[in-house]
Amino acid sequence: MDEEGQRPQPAQPLPQPPPQGLGQQPPPGLGATPSARPAPPRDGNANAGWLVFTGGVLVILGVFLPWITATGRAGTFSASGKDANEWAFLILGGFATVRGLSMARPQMFRFRLGTPLIGGVILAVLVAMRWSDLQKGLDDLRTLPGVTASVGIGFWAVIAGTVLVLLGGVMAMQRRR
Repeated sequence: MDEEGQRPQPAQPLPQPPPQGLGQQPPPGLGATPSARPAPPRDGNANAGWLVFTGGVLVILGVFLPWITATGRAGTFSASGKDANEWAFLILGGFATVRGLSMARPQMFRFRLGTPLIGGVILAVLVAMRWSDLQKGLDDLRTLPGVTASVGIGFWAVIAGTVLVLLGGVMAMQRRR
């Protein structure tokens, strides 16, 4: 046996710890800490998934809400994205909704088609193109006597949804630390 303060000889094996029984736990700080329930595997950032999901829902809802509203002597007129055949927004909003839900709740189902960032960029390009068309339409309506026109709540919902999809896409691309 070694005395305290004396180094063991290289030929002598180090003493082995006593075997652990079923009911014994290693001393604190040594070994794995048992958990009441194991953590589920995560495929990404759940917050990013919820942002993408919410953005997709806003885009879909925005298509059905008024995009342009005009008021004149004859009454009030409004047109939605559905009236303008904006199916690309519906499709991309649907993809964002499903992809966001699969990112936030990967144990429910998996949907790997595309990344939210690419879908968000496509949405942003479509929003920019449509914004230009809406402004031209508003200018045309405002030239009529007694008519006031404005961008409706639906288009603002599509813009907000697009921003959320883009933010969620950027967050999903960042590595978890």
